[in-house]
Amino acid sequence: MGKLRTSEFFNDSNLTLIAVESVDLRYHKTNSSCVLHGSIDPVAVIVRSADGTYALDMEAKPVNLDQLKEDIPELYAMLHE
Repeated sequence: MGKLRTSEFFNDSNLTLIAVESVDLRYHKTNSSCVLHGSIDPVAVIVRSADGTYALDMEAKPVNLDQLKEDIPELYAMLHE
């Protein structure tokens, strides 16, 4: 898994949805060329509503939100605005 990042993709007065994505960049360099390969893969969705905040993986199974906050420092700031 590459570096984890977050992106808020929906926000209204009742509900906020935040995507957690794995970003992976690889490159290969030779004398005459450079090849760059990048991928972004979904990891989880964080749901924030009046009922609480929770995270689900791509199979809709619960994910430990505290662990995600540890792995992604900017997520803590997003959730405690």
